[in-house]
Amino acid sequence: MKSWKRITLVIFVLIGGTISFGYWSFQQFDNAFDYAFENLSASYIAISPHAPELPLATATTTPVTATSTPTTSEASSTASSDQDDIDPKFQLIFSPKKNGVYIGCTYEISWLASTSIKSLETALIDAGTKETVGPKTSGLAKENTIEKESQNLNWKVGFVWPGKYFISISNVNGVATDERSQKFIINKMPNGSDKKEQKNLCEETGGNLF
Repeated sequence: MKSWKRITLVIFVLIGGTISFGYWSFQQFDNAFDYAFENLSASYIAISPHAPELPLATATTTPVTATSTPTTSEASSTASSDQDDIDPKFQLIFSPKKNGVYIGCTYEISWLASTSIKSLETALIDAGTKETVGPKTSGLAKENTIEKESQNLNWKVGFVWPGKYFISISNVNGVATDERSQKFIINKMPNGSDKKEQKNLCEETGGNLF
């Protein structure tokens, strides 16, 4: 009987201790939960940054400097003018009638040019041998100064061996060039011809007797 009472007392002690421990554990858990929640809220508030106000970008304007650019037509005109002074476009014109000239007759040598011609270097060339006939023999000076008003050159054919020739222009206004006339024949005046006959022959080939 006393054993049963002891057992009953032990059971009640164990049950009471278990209940007391459970209640104490629940209280500790509840306190820990409240503490964790409060810390979490405080941490959230602490780490929630306020977006900083960014400074407004200050608009700056750069003054545009107006520059004057020459138009294409103005540039072309200037370049063309400068080029004409340095390297004039030049085309020799010498085409006697009947494609021949006579010794002793005077013929006009003319040209087409993009600017006024001031000087020419000329020569009479043998079309067969390609040799230059000297100025004294040909009657055609090497260096020629051209008058602004005339813009042509008169050539009195010298005592050249009859044959086929051409005129060469090697320099125009101080600028080297390589302009040539068509080939033509230099004829000898017929023996015994008088002045009238010679004059007629000169005029028939586009020249004059003077």
